Amino acid sequence: MDNSGTRNWNVLCWNVRGLNSSTRQRVVREKIDEIQCSIICLQETKCPSIDANFIRSWCPRRFDQFAYIPSVGASGGLITVWNSSIFEGILLDSQQFGLIIKFTSKLNAEVWTLVNVYGPCDQQRRDAFVQWLYNVHSPFDANWLLLGDFNFLRQWRTGIW
Repeated sequence: MDNSGTRNWNVLCWNVRGLNSSTRQRVVREKIDEIQCSIICLQETKCPSIDANFIRSWCPRRFDQFAYIPSVGASGGLITVWNSSIFEGILLDSQQFGLIIKFTSKLNAEVWTLVNVYGPCDQQRRDAFVQWLYNVHSPFDANWLLLGDFNFLRQWRTGIW
């Protein structure tokens, strides 16, 4: 917490629309360096597999832990990457729609849960996503952060939201 009593977890959330080109990786790296985050949540990576060598190719060295969901074909894919000197992370759930990770701050022992989602565009899988999200157990008195790309539009009218 900062002096105002609000939490400052400094998380980058971004639908990168593909992380499989060196140009896109460079842009992501520049944004990470610019905002000095300690957790990165990317959606639509379009990467069928991710390993530590891949992470090191575009992430600053301080990011040494990650959880991911591979893309299916040329769409989807999620990754959450964090700095283990700041947070201990435990993967609680990994589904096609999202990653749920419990974090404990090594600075103040505060515990919170992060949900990184990428909602599908097609109606059948969207219904399954909504049901999954509805069934995520989030205790009322716990700290949670739900973020990502939900792929829902409230209203679309001639290009104006």
